[in-house]
Amino acid sequence: MDQALVDVFEQARKVVADADRKIAEEEERRRESERERVLLLLGARLEEAFDFTSKEKLELEPRLDVQDGVGVVEFVVRSVRAIFLLSPNGLLSPNGLPSSNEGDAWTLQVIEDGRAPQMLSEFQGGTKAEQGSRRLASARIVTMIGNWIQGGKGPRVAANTEHSQRWQLRDEPRSEPTYGTMGKFLGVSS
Repeated sequence: MDQALVDVFEQARKVVADADRKIAEEEERRRESERERVLLLLGARLEEAFDFTSKEKLELEPRLDVQDGVGVVEFVVRSVRAIFLLSPNGLLSPNGLPSSNEGDAWTLQVIEDGRAPQMLSEFQGGTKAEQGSRRLASARIVTMIGNWIQGGKGPRVAANTEHSQRWQLRDEPRSEPTYGTMGKFLGVSS
């Protein structure tokens, strides 16, 4: 094949590759900008609707995230293999305000390893004008998460089967773990 023709092909490939790279970079910038916008709006709505204590924030480790274009708050409880997702029900309009009268309604879901998401509750968030309503809405979330973890609905930590069989063979009374508020391990009771 003629070298001049090969050079033309190579040059055309470079032009196409550069154009594709620029398009991909622009699309990535656009997606990142949209993600930042959604996270800012979610953060503002979260601040208006809830008032978590510093201890609740420390234990539940809330993180803002975008999943399938929707802003969610993830609560990660290290003692269980589950993530709790809090998301606003009302869709946001371009100006950041709820587009429906569901604007202050929120949904709490739990996602466990290998299972489909499970809805725990839908409820109203608080209002910035009423500090007590924001605190109550936060307490509802913490209570729902704690009830799920402590109520046996959550995953149980599976003990090694060899150990559990060995303990059962000895006919010793089995100690049960004790958990406090929000699933905090308090010790073992006989």
